[in-house]
Amino acid sequence: MDLDNHKLIVFGSSSEIATEYINAQKDFENVYTISRTKTDLNKKTTFIETVDYKNINEVLELIGVENQNLSVVNFVGSVNLRPIHLAKEAEMYEILETNLMTNFRILSNLLKKNINKLSYVCFSSVAASYGLANHELIASAKSGLEGLIRSCSATYGHKGYRFNCIAPALIETKLSKKYVSNDKAREMVSNMNILSKIGQPSDIAKCLSWLLSDKSDFVTGQTINIDGGMNNINARIR
Repeated sequence: MDLDNHKLIVFGSSSEIATEYINAQKDFENVYTISRTKTDLNKKTTFIETVDYKNINEVLELIGVENQNLSVVNFVGSVNLRPIHLAKEAEMYEILETNLMTNFRILSNLLKKNINKLSYVCFSSVAASYGLANHELIASAKSGLEGLIRSCSATYGHKGYRFNCIAPALIETKLSKKYVSNDKAREMVSNMNILSKIGQPSDIAKCLSWLLSDKSDFVTGQTINIDGGMNNINARIR
């Protein structure tokens, strides 16, 4: 796949899944990583620091996106699991800010530019389409994100721009370790999907590589679930 003439822009590049994806990346020569903190990577990248992901236009100016072919992924996200009657309004705003508004800011600034080609990928959650207890906050934000991506696909499709979501179930990382900290917890999480597995960062990286490449150039406005079938298959019947 010839992506030498594309710029790969990775927001939230310090996350564990982002790090695995970048380190495994062989297709892009021009890689820009944006995060609050710089992470040691095996691949040469141009790092741009951001404090709160509100200086997006400045970041895009530093990268130089005008008249370029762009593959953009936003890994920025957070989780707050609690029933809505225990949630504070400030916590809801924080979840929306991190999971929805970062994408709004990236896209609203990016789409003001003259871009030759664009593939944009962000991250939803299985909780947006499958009712999970105590996920009210994150489900609200991610459902809004999926709507944003579908609408962008409709508005800008005539330019050939593509927008897609990846919606995973729990992926095994340092951040999620507390949810699978013992054998009983691992079994419970595994049994929530029909494959009885826990997702790995490599599962995300493989799908992301495809979505950001020209191999998926007939795919847009989609939410691709990487969840062992959890979102639409009854795992209770085996």
